[in-house]
Amino acid sequence: MAAHKLDRVLKDVRACTLCAAHLPLGPRPVLRASPGARILIVGQAPGTKVHESGVPWNDRSGDRLREWLRVDRDTFYDERRIAIVPMGFCY
Repeated sequence: MAAHKLDRVLKDVRACTLCAAHLPLGPRPVLRASPGARILIVGQAPGTKVHESGVPWNDRSGDRLREWLRVDRDTFYDERRIAIVPMGFCY
């Protein structure tokens, strides 16, 4: 996907409020992606800490995942290398 198309999709996802009435904390899609990312990590709904910070996998589960992958935080959060998206874009 071309960068401008992906940027548009990400912008639309971040602006969506379709499920707002059904979410206890409101919609806040937490995702990072770029067209060149070679790895895609798809997670379930983030916890409260991640929802508040807006940083995916910014909790103990993220520490464990990075340990399993043997990558540091800088590499993990480099969206040119690793794309991180939720299963449902409402979270």
